[in-house]
Amino acid sequence: MTTPRAEEPARDSNAKVAVIIVNWNGSKDTLELLDQLDAVEGPELEYVVVDNDSTDDSVAAMRAARPELNLVEAGGNPGFAGGTVVGMRRAAKDPRVGFVLVVNNDIRVDPGFLPPLLEACRDPEVAGAGPKIFYAEPADRLWAAGGTLRVRETVTKEWGRGQRDGPAFDRPLDVAYLTTCCILIPIDVLEAVGLLDPMYFICVEDADWCRRATDAGYRLRYVPESSIWHRVAVSTGGGYTPLRTFHTARSNALFVRRHYSVFGLLGFLLANAAALPAAFLRELPRGNTKAVFGKAKGLWRGLRDPIGEPPRL
Repeated sequence: MTTPRAEEPARDSNAKVAVIIVNWNGSKDTLELLDQLDAVEGPELEYVVVDNDSTDDSVAAMRAARPELNLVEAGGNPGFAGGTVVGMRRAAKDPRVGFVLVVNNDIRVDPGFLPPLLEACRDPEVAGAGPKIFYAEPADRLWAAGGTLRVRETVTKEWGRGQRDGPAFDRPLDVAYLTTCCILIPIDVLEAVGLLDPMYFICVEDADWCRRATDAGYRLRYVPESSIWHRVAVSTGGGYTPLRTFHTARSNALFVRRHYSVFGLLGFLLANAAALPAAFLRELPRGNTKAVFGKAKGLWRGLRDPIGEPPRL
């Protein structure tokens, strides 16, 4: 079916790309990523690094290493989504910017990863494009090959998680979900859909934005010709920690409240009611029950915190 956007001219894949990187106590990772991005094929890149009130010497280290860097101090820690909003607004001030590339600072990139994403985003119906993402270790295992949204204990599911790469993951697809670990977004889409919502301090901000984009009639593209590698959850201390479980549970609850009916919310609560006791029994011998209590607290907060309107560009 032809949509009104299908009649619009293709976007200019040679337009300037603004790369948004949020830093929190991670200047070494950020500087290593910038060095890799310097060698990336494609159009001119503009780096916008937002420091979320780092408690180490990150700002001084980045200024010393790259005096020309467009480094913005957020003046506090608004979380990943909030820092990305600061960067998006700074990038949009340059009229030459046609695309925004949101990346985590703990990724490593292939020099040719950007042109396939730009080619996918030439289509005026496409709101965002994401690469094939591998774990940093083991580097042959997939972390995400696109994904979908659902009402479960968590609302996102990444395709291919933990599997070896193969032909099943080599086909470009329209998907419901792309992670902000790495996503290319045309600037006109940000104007139409809005920005990431800082209501989600960390986690699920990408699911929320993807849902809003598809609700607005756009498509999201998984682009397997583009590859990156991800060191997962470095900024939150790894996997199942109290900090991460609190924010993941809170953000999932906020997402379900915003996007689903009372029946969806009921299904979400039932899934968590079953998962929490199982998690407690699993983590008890590991001495990690604080992470389970953190999840319960986050869930409670997510059911009570106010939900406002997402920010605009």
